[in-house]
Amino acid sequence: MGISLSKIIGVARHRLSTDGDGVTTLVAFHGCPLRCRYCLNPQSLGDGSRLREYSPQSLYDEVRIDELYFLATNGGITFGGGEPCLRPDFISEFRGLCGPAWQINLETSLNVPSANIEALLPVVNTLIIDIKDMNPDIYRNYTG
Repeated sequence: MGISLSKIIGVARHRLSTDGDGVTTLVAFHGCPLRCRYCLNPQSLGDGSRLREYSPQSLYDEVRIDELYFLATNGGITFGGGEPCLRPDFISEFRGLCGPAWQINLETSLNVPSANIEALLPVVNTLIIDIKDMNPDIYRNYTG
């Protein structure tokens, strides 16, 4: 496996009960296949030229400061975005660095190739699925 680099729009520490159990850090990736009318993270779209690029190691080095919080509260990292399931190699490499004790959650629309989801299932604990709408016409109209 080569080194994965990903643009990240933000790292938000010390989140409680919003992105999984315990204390979590939200890591929001740049890039999304959808173009939702009311996107909560429009900075995840566009060229991302001003965003910081991380390797799994550089991200781990930044977030491991909170390891005691993660271990004490059954917390960890929640990858969001954008769409985290576009980055299965990055997330898998990150899991190898943090080990099994941290929870890894994904906030996802699942609008990615099924192979991406299959690659991520063995390395993540929780999928937080953002269902835009169950009606296909409304879904397409809302997400572009």
